Order: sequence, then structure tokens, then C-alpha cells
Amino acid sequence: MARHLGFLVLFLSIISIGKAVIFSPISDSHRSAASELFSVTDGSFGSLEDTYEALRTFDILGINKKSDVSASTCKSVEEILWSPSSNLKDLFYALRVNGLLKCDLKDEAFTAIASRLKYFVNDANSLLDAYHSIGGLLLIKDQSSEVDVLLGDADGVYRSIKALSQSDGRWRYSSKNPEASTYAAGIALETLAGVVSLSSSEIDQYLVS
Repeated sequence: MARHLGFLVLFLSIISIGKAVIFSPISDSHRSAASELFSVTDGSFGSLEDTYEALRTFDILGINKKSDVSASTCKSVEEILWSPSSNLKDLFYALRVNGLLKCDLKDEAFTAIASRLKYFVNDANSLLDAYHSIGGLLLIKDQSSEVDVLLGDADGVYRSIKALSQSDGRWRYSSKNPEASTYAAGIALETLAGVVSLSSSEIDQYLVS
């Protein structure tokens, strides 16, 4: 998975650089390399995390592989979203994949998942739990306009995430874990932006500043 992620990051970087130059940075050799790296087995790229990375990479490269995995993957997406035992990370990537494949999901499914994610937001005891639950609610917001994803206590959620910050700009992954990094800071800032987007009322501007 890390190898796949590195491949995706590389191509995102190439695209960003390519915007500043005249020629297109994408060639058939890039597409061929991606097709070899992300291979379909039994109608799937593997886990939903790997599937998201593969589909996102193919989107960037202009390769249409969605028809190869839609049926099998959409079935997996539906199973994970309806399963009461699915963990936060799986729910997050199921919603990410659904955003790309546009599986045939009813608003009832999104409503049920939104309710679970709100519970997880309020009960989150780590930065990654907050990231996956807030990110999941944002994905539902993009995929269904009929579902209430707004946070009732956005200030409280914001404070709990901000409490993990350090004076040197790094962030801890949890209150019980002293390990801190700039990567965690990136996750935290993205999550805080999500909290602002999902707030049912204006966030305390002192907290934001």
C-alpha cells in the first residue's frame, strides 16, 4: 500500500509541476506503469484503500478502469457501509471509493452512516479517529444533499483536536501517545478545516486564529 501511495503522490506532483509548463507531462509509459502497478484481481484492486488509490491515479492519468471493478467494488462498499462492525477507516475509504464509482446507494444508507460518524466524532480518542469520522461526514455531504451531517458541538470537537497540538507546530496522535510529527499536523489542520465546514454555527474565532 505504501508503494502505491508513493506512486500516487509522485503523479500528483508531476501534475502540479506540469501546470507550469507548456507540454503535457503524462505519456503512454506513465499509463502503462500505472496499469502494471495497479492490477485487477477477481474484479478488485484489493482493499478499498488500495482501490481508492488506484482509481484516483487512473483518473489523473486519464485511464478508465471503473467498469473493470464497479460491480465487485460497489458490492464491497455497500457491505462495509451497512455492517455495524465496520471500523472508521473502512467507512472512510468506502465513502471515498463511492465518490469515484457513484455506486447505487440510497439516502437511507448515508443517513445511517452519518449518525454513526457523528457518534464517533464525539467519542474520538485519537487524531486519526477524528480525521476519518470528520472526513467521512464531508464525503457524505458531497454525495448526498438530503443527509444532515452538521455537528452540534463543533467548538467542542475543535478544542479536542487542538488540544493535541504542540508549541513547535507538530501534533500528537492522541493524548496518551507523546509521539508528534508534522505529518500529524497536516492531518490535524485538514480535520479542523472539516470541522469548520460541518459546524452548524460559527466556530469561536479565537480558536481558529
